[in-house]
Amino acid sequence: MNNQIVVYGAGGHGKVVAESLVASGRTPSGFIDDNPTMVGKVIAGLAVLVAEEWLRTHVGCKVALGIGDNRARDKAAQRVKSHGCKLLTAIHPSAIIATTARIGDGVAIMPAAVLNPDCEIGEGAIINTAAIVEHDVCIGRYAHLAPRSTAAGGSQIGEYSLLGIGANVLPLKRVGANCIIGAGAVVIDDIPDGDTAFGVPARVHRATL
Repeated sequence: MNNQIVVYGAGGHGKVVAESLVASGRTPSGFIDDNPTMVGKVIAGLAVLVAEEWLRTHVGCKVALGIGDNRARDKAAQRVKSHGCKLLTAIHPSAIIATTARIGDGVAIMPAAVLNPDCEIGEGAIINTAAIVEHDVCIGRYAHLAPRSTAAGGSQIGEYSLLGIGANVLPLKRVGANCIIGAGAVVIDDIPDGDTAFGVPARVHRATL
């Protein structure tokens, strides 16, 4: 079995993921990236290698997702799996995680995050620094809870959605798929799929021609 670990994505988010791995005793051997301007650099003491080439020659390796953009992260994950490699969940040791929390593959759980009982975190999601996922919350695939955001008890965050810095979703409310919730917003009503909402309370804002 190939026990090598790499971080896919050598940008800012990737550096935080790498640091979480190091803190948990799982030091990666390097970064992989699709951006040719990144390849060959050394970041945080780790070399940046060509993603496609590395995956093709390291079947069975473990890959942590270090890409902040939700759709791009999903695309990278599918490439990882297509090469017979495995998605690795990166959990910083300062995170507080309930024993009944269910966490998918390829998730990133950052410093001081809190996951309370019976929450569910979908594949490839990001629970960023000091974000709180309360009891019975469901976070969809490749969603992102930004730093200090909170999903209150029984709420739902759909796949590919972004809950901005310091934003809060009230208990039992649903944020649909592909949504953007602005920084500091307070969601008091359900937000339909594909919408952008911001403010206190959060209101949906649709672009007009």
